[in-house]
Amino acid sequence: MKIETTVVLFFSFLLSLTSQSLAKVSGSITFPDRNKIIQKTNLYNVDGTKMMHSDDPLAKMDNNIIVSLHNLSDNIELPLIPEAIITQRQQTFIPHVLPVTKGTTVYLLNEDEFFHNIYSLTPGSRFNIGRKPPGNPYPIKIKKNGPIKLACDIHPHMSAIILSLDTPFFTRVASDKTFTINDLPAGSYRLEVYHPQYDKVTKELKIEKGQELEMELELN
Repeated sequence: MKIETTVVLFFSFLLSLTSQSLAKVSGSITFPDRNKIIQKTNLYNVDGTKMMHSDDPLAKMDNNIIVSLHNLSDNIELPLIPEAIITQRQQTFIPHVLPVTKGTTVYLLNEDEFFHNIYSLTPGSRFNIGRKPPGNPYPIKIKKNGPIKLACDIHPHMSAIILSLDTPFFTRVASDKTFTINDLPAGSYRLEVYHPQYDKVTKELKIEKGQELEMELELN
């Protein structure tokens, strides 16, 4: 056998051992339907534009539930999210909840044909980018953990959340109300389920090497 082939097989073996040692948590979540029925309106904003709302799936409240696992045993390195974007389209923030790791730069983009503003009054993360025309994204570096509430002073019906996390292990709940988080090292974790309209669910877990854990959760 050639040396090159032996090296490839050896590293493939190591990768196989590594993947076998990592765990997976998956499950389903039950919750009441909170998707608002957006009705046509003749109301207008302060800039003279008629009030509107996007039907994008990521604008729907039930598609903005975030599950995260926080390692209580070790300090986990936080990778930055490379393409963290919140856009404004049809007077709607998309997505309504954007999960990122602390230190990530979030780009705020106006895709409507009129001016928007984005500001936050969240303690520790106050900012106001002013009124911006459509075009270039505006960068904001996230410096704190927790939910950061966004609003627009021109269109007061608009709102969104940047969810800054201290863990790389998180996912958005799928439209079928299921979730999966892969590649978990063994250890003790705190599971959190976040949605701005429900009480946050927390649960402590002990995850073993290579374990595949399934669970059912409920939001109230």
